[in-house]
Amino acid sequence: MKKFQFLTLIILSAGIASAQDNSFLLYSFKGNVTVVENKVETKAKVGKTINKAASIKVASGSAVTLICNEAAMFTLTKAGNYPLSQFGDSCHISNNSVSANYVKYVWAQMTNSSGAPGSNRKAYMNTVGAVSRSINNIWIDPRLDTLNYSGGEFPLSWKSYADAKDFEFLLYNVSDISQPIYKTIVSKLKISVPSVAEKMKLGNTYFWTASVKGEENDELKVFNYVTTETFTKVLNNLKSQLSTFEAPAEQAYRIAFMLEDAHYLAEAYQYYTKAASLDSANVLYRSTLMSFKKDYEIK
Repeated sequence: MKKFQFLTLIILSAGIASAQDNSFLLYSFKGNVTVVENKVETKAKVGKTINKAASIKVASGSAVTLICNEAAMFTLTKAGNYPLSQFGDSCHISNNSVSANYVKYVWAQMTNSSGAPGSNRKAYMNTVGAVSRSINNIWIDPRLDTLNYSGGEFPLSWKSYADAKDFEFLLYNVSDISQPIYKTIVSKLKISVPSVAEKMKLGNTYFWTASVKGEENDELKVFNYVTTETFTKVLNNLKSQLSTFEAPAEQAYRIAFMLEDAHYLAEAYQYYTKAASLDSANVLYRSTLMSFKKDYEIK
């Protein structure tokens, strides 16, 4: 009996400690939402960390979504005053989805005061490019190992270890890499994707590479020229992955993150731009857009 009581006490103590350790981040809101901390009431702000002893006031017709303990997310839609101490059951973390990775990423970016916000996105993504093993004067970022593309402006870029002025871009059918179906000489370390897509057929997969003029590069990258219908299905799936409330800016930013993870880089650029435009005061959104442009040589 004493052992049972002792075990029960341990379990209860663990539960209380877990509840006491809960912490919250305001992810998204609409309407009139305020935060009450130490009897001081302030307007809700995306990215605000909130003490577990605080409460959230939600007016009629309003909604707020909170992140709890780094990766759990829940939404309050009914009008009322909600002490955050009552949401222990809403703080269970799931680790098995892209959405969970994204939520962890947002938590880390909005609560970490060091480093450039949005610069370490790949650490929270599932898809990582392969390490290049070619020995030549051209280096292509592993982020470009595979590109899924349906439309929009975006560059294919590379770096050169040689003091060269001209570079050759080559495009191949996947069924025959003995001869390129298109090649051109460029003076910059990149080429516009739309100009390359003109040489392709929708729905087909290609290989591409770049080299110093007069040299060869056997490091081939994958280019999937997907149809609008295919991309629309991908986009709709990403939009449906989160069941909690999101304001337009938060949704655009999440979609951008997930599109980048899915190698739809031109489309991710459009959504990062949209997020930064919808909420121009959000440092994370602005900083991520600048980081994305730097990563992929977008001027």
